[in-house]
Amino acid sequence: MAPTVGYWGKPTSTLDWCETNYEVSFYIAEFWNTISNLMMIIPPIIAARHSWKDSNNTEHRVTLSYLALLCVGIGSWCFHMTLRYEMQLLDELPMIWGSIVFVYALVEAYTPPGVHHPKLILGLALYCFFVTVIYVTMKNPIIHQIAYGFLVLILLYKATQVAWKCDKWSKQMVVFGTVTYAAGFLLWNIDNHFCFHLGVVRQYLPSVLRPLFQLHFWWHILVGYSTYIHIIFASYVRYVYLKKDFMVKWYWTVFPYLKFRQAAYCNGAATLNGKHMMNGY
Repeated sequence: MAPTVGYWGKPTSTLDWCETNYEVSFYIAEFWNTISNLMMIIPPIIAARHSWKDSNNTEHRVTLSYLALLCVGIGSWCFHMTLRYEMQLLDELPMIWGSIVFVYALVEAYTPPGVHHPKLILGLALYCFFVTVIYVTMKNPIIHQIAYGFLVLILLYKATQVAWKCDKWSKQMVVFGTVTYAAGFLLWNIDNHFCFHLGVVRQYLPSVLRPLFQLHFWWHILVGYSTYIHIIFASYVRYVYLKKDFMVKWYWTVFPYLKFRQAAYCNGAATLNGKHMMNGY
C-alpha cells in the first residue's frame, strides 16, 4: 500500500505489504501483520522451555528448531512494525538460516545418536552464506523467495520420505502441516496480486470485520502453525526411532508438544509406543 508516515518514518524496506500503513497505531506500521507473529513467538517459547527443562533427553536440534522459529517471529514482528530495511533482513535471513536447521533435523532423523555429518552441516551453512551475500548485495526480494522456496521443497520431500518410514500419526502430521502451509501460501499470493480489490472489500466492511481480509495476517498464522507442527513431527519421528518413552500432550487443545515420562528408557517396539500415544493423548 502507499506509505503513510508514522513513528518509524518513511518505509525503507524493499517490500510494503497490502495492509495500510499506520492505520491502527501511530507506532506500528502494519498492525495486523505485526501481531500475527505471536503465532511464531509464543508457542516456540513454551516448547523450547519444555525442551530445556528436559535437556537430558532432548537433542540440541529440537531446541534449536524452536529457537529458529522464534527468531523468525521476532524478526518478522520488527519488520512489519517498522518497515525498515534492516528489520526486513532480520525477518528474511532467519527464514533461510532457520530452515537449514529443519532440513538437518529431517536428514538426520534416522541417524544413530552421536553420529554427525560435517559435510552436510558445511553444505547447508555455505548455501545460507552465499544466499545471504547475494541477497544483501542485490536487494531483490525474488532472490530470497526462490532461495527460501527451494528449502521448503526440500523439507516437503524429506518430511514425506521420513514419515512413510514411521507410523500413521506422523503421516497425518505431514499431510496436515502441508495443507496448512499451502493454504497460507495461497492467501499470501492473493494478498500480493489482488491488493487493490481486497482494499475495496475492506472499505465496505464494518471495522470489526476488516482484519479478516488482512491476508498477510493469515499467512503468518497458518505458516507459523504449520512450521510448529513440522518441528513436532521431526521431533516425534526422531524420538520414535530412538525408542524414547514419551507422550504427546496439548496446550489449549491446539498446540501439541512432546513430554518425556519421568524415567526415559527403551520400552520395546517404537511403533507400539507411537500407537499408545495416539490413542491415549
